[in-house]
Amino acid sequence: MSSDLRLGDDSGYEGDGPLLELDAVSKHFAQESGLFAGLQFEPDRFPPISMDPGTVQAVDDVSLEIQPGETLGLVGESGCGKSTLGRTILRLLEPTEGDIYFKGRNLADLGGEELRRMRSDMQMIFQDPQSSLDPRMKVGQIIEEPMRAHDMLDDEGREARAKELLEKVGLDPRHYNRHPHAFSGGQRQRINLARALSVDPDFVVCDEPVSALDVSIQAQVMNTMDELQAEFGLTYLFIAHDLSVIRYVSDRVAVMYLGHMVEVAEKEELFENPQHPYTKALLESIPVPDPRESGARGVLEGEVPSPQDPPSGCRFRTRCPRLIAPAAYDLTDEEWAHTRAFMRAVKRRTFEAMSADEMRREFFGGQPPGGEAGEIVTEAIDRIATDRGDAAVDEDDWDEASSLLLESFAERSICARERPAYRLESTVGSGEHFAACHLHR
Repeated sequence: MSSDLRLGDDSGYEGDGPLLELDAVSKHFAQESGLFAGLQFEPDRFPPISMDPGTVQAVDDVSLEIQPGETLGLVGESGCGKSTLGRTILRLLEPTEGDIYFKGRNLADLGGEELRRMRSDMQMIFQDPQSSLDPRMKVGQIIEEPMRAHDMLDDEGREARAKELLEKVGLDPRHYNRHPHAFSGGQRQRINLARALSVDPDFVVCDEPVSALDVSIQAQVMNTMDELQAEFGLTYLFIAHDLSVIRYVSDRVAVMYLGHMVEVAEKEELFENPQHPYTKALLESIPVPDPRESGARGVLEGEVPSPQDPPSGCRFRTRCPRLIAPAAYDLTDEEWAHTRAFMRAVKRRTFEAMSADEMRREFFGGQPPGGEAGEIVTEAIDRIATDRGDAAVDEDDWDEASSLLLESFAERSICARERPAYRLESTVGSGEHFAACHLHR
């Protein structure tokens, strides 16, 4: 790093272990917002209303390590908890449980002046380059503000450093007195980067820093970030939902689903040898930049469950195409595939009511499984068959058939009963490969 941009002799991490280590970190939110939040009803005038606020498990039991100087890419669908995890690491949100070790110190135990001093080593680049800059402040003031908050340098020194950083991030130092509205989106994000670097941090959380930018500008900003990482010795947690961006910038990749970490591996290992069905689905969803390519992309069925009431065991099991059959039944792969297809169809009511024989032919080729599993399937078919004779099929019949199938099959799978966590051998590279999937048991 250029000596004129180093603010102190104690910058940088000299330890042997990880720069950042998360140990069973969770962040839960009380569901207290909404239309009726804060309202009190008079019981003698209004009937009682049952409104259990519940708890949103945005991040749940996440353990992770980030080594000095590396870029860890964090990827997952919108709403999976990526940004919440980044904010919790920096103590912008208070963790509900767990420990956050930064340079060997537990941030979860720090407060007051101790935490304030540590913040100069940890900075964040936010997703929206416009709303994260105060429109009333000039660019120079924006970059100098963190230095002023941490009592770094005098006025002259802060101004000199701000102009040097503007040049480092690819802007003209003469723009020091301009306001943010005079810059494009890519230029604003460079200002955000200069602000983050102003206090000489070791660790930067990049919360989708290029998702709001044009593709051509994304590459420029990412190249600048890569150059600054090498020069300043930075460690990045790079949050994104674009897998092409993650592959370009990351050393290792962590995949998150519904608050849980489901796979962590070196970049090439994860892209060439994905071991979790969710990771494979994400990779299959990447658009192919070839108009002649006619192959169908992978599409996951169903909706993401609510983090207020997440599934037991593996949280991906309600959408997983490779749910493991319950060990209690002696089902062949073909019988299990047919049973699962029937179970999903009944749950989502994707077919019109039909006779029992028609359902057997439609979903099982005329022959349901044998044994106890076959008896359960037959009972479910009889509950929604149009030829059962005693009554018309109604909503309750569909609900009862769906509950019977889910409780008998989905809820008895090991995927529903145990939370998975497995360490695997890497086939590409030498790093550790973690996959939270019972297929590897």
